Amino acid sequence: MFTNNLQYELKLLFRNNWLVVLLISIVLLFTFAAFNGKKNVSKRLHDISRMQTELHKKDSLMLTNLTKIENGEKVDIPYWNMPSEPMTIGYRHPRLAIMKPEPLSFLATGQSDMYTHFKSPTVYGNNFALDYSEMVNPIQLLFGNFDLAFVIIYILPLLIIAFTFNILSKEKELGTLRLLGAQPISIRSWLLQKMTIRFVLFSIITVIALTITIISLDSFYSKINFIGLIMMIIGYVLFWFVLAYIINIKVNNSSKNAVALVGFWLVFVMILPATINQIGNAIYPTPSRLKMINEIRLIKKENEEKQNEIMNEYLRTHPELAQGNEQQKFGFWHNYFASEKIMQEKTKPLLAEYDTQLQKQQQLINIFKYFSPAILMQQSLNNIAGTSEKHYNDYKKQVLEFSYKWRNFLVPMLFKQQKFNIKSYNTMPNFTYKNRIGNTIWIHLLALVSMSSLLLVFVTTVTSKKKSIQKMNL
Repeated sequence: MFTNNLQYELKLLFRNNWLVVLLISIVLLFTFAAFNGKKNVSKRLHDISRMQTELHKKDSLMLTNLTKIENGEKVDIPYWNMPSEPMTIGYRHPRLAIMKPEPLSFLATGQSDMYTHFKSPTVYGNNFALDYSEMVNPIQLLFGNFDLAFVIIYILPLLIIAFTFNILSKEKELGTLRLLGAQPISIRSWLLQKMTIRFVLFSIITVIALTITIISLDSFYSKINFIGLIMMIIGYVLFWFVLAYIINIKVNNSSKNAVALVGFWLVFVMILPATINQIGNAIYPTPSRLKMINEIRLIKKENEEKQNEIMNEYLRTHPELAQGNEQQKFGFWHNYFASEKIMQEKTKPLLAEYDTQLQKQQQLINIFKYFSPAILMQQSLNNIAGTSEKHYNDYKKQVLEFSYKWRNFLVPMLFKQQKFNIKSYNTMPNFTYKNRIGNTIWIHLLALVSMSSLLLVFVTTVTSKKKSIQKMNL
């Protein structure tokens, strides 16, 4: 019976040009979305390249002046800009901390339109936590980006709805349902076979379109990530086919089927994610950044009034820094670094409160994400693309870690009255970004498949119980 169903379904789909329409639609959507995503990545790479070029020019000029100074030649530079001074290097020639895009970053814009991808942490005023985000177009943030994640999460379900909403109801409306009832197969089994055939065909078309898109963009770099991506998309498609199967059985009216499926699409894709986000903001509101900045300024002012006490305490706890400065000549930079540790200790609770609230919001989303396949899919695609909130928070941590390393390289030179030279330039630390976020694709895939299975089992069980009750009443 399955063979007959397969042959009939293929003939029907080819005769109606459904497969051709689906293939052309998905390929065009994927191509345009991938091109748009690639354009955003190209802009990001261009900005990074521009910053690297500027850094290279500044370093070339700095090395030229350092060579002249070491050779005893006169340099026409104000004393406060002398590259032989460690603080001039730390403030005017900081290293560039770059977060390069992943090979599949074009898949999902994620948080990449909210946060910066390069930062130059200096030895002064390095509150990276306060200027982590960059200015973006609010209209673009409102409407989002038309990338592959948008097509997969929002548009593919609508194509599935159009492909499956009237499989059973059409037979009823054409008057052929009675003929099907006379066949040696139940209506449910017949519908399940039809759904399975269409699910396989739709998945094959989607995978072909995705493969063509990725190969054309020369981003076919990791078989594991590519297989994980395909499996996630198939799992997401499976959920919507299971939902269509249930609606076809329960409603069995073409117009009502379409309305019900679109309603579920609105709930799972639009309403539920927005509701969870609003609940997170309501339960764990983010502290005011303006208030936090004002409190930090007050702490700075208080430290400036106690500068001498802070310096004495700093030298007692760091006697090694005073060994090269027998005359105890301390200026602005010495006082600044002496008070910086106290500054960090006092501002740590303020920054921790801000980060804690954001983490709690994210944890709430992680709990409720299993109620919405759209959230699972979005997080998986962001994870593959390297544009998730976790990636940017980890990048922020790496930049902070590097800023401490950069500062600890220069501060001892300041206190010991050492000069910065070409040898120092060759040994100074440089930033290298590492993707330290684990892959959660397979966990999300298991959650998607489990969600679909539980939904199918629940509806089947409820229907069986109703039939049993009806038989007992008869």
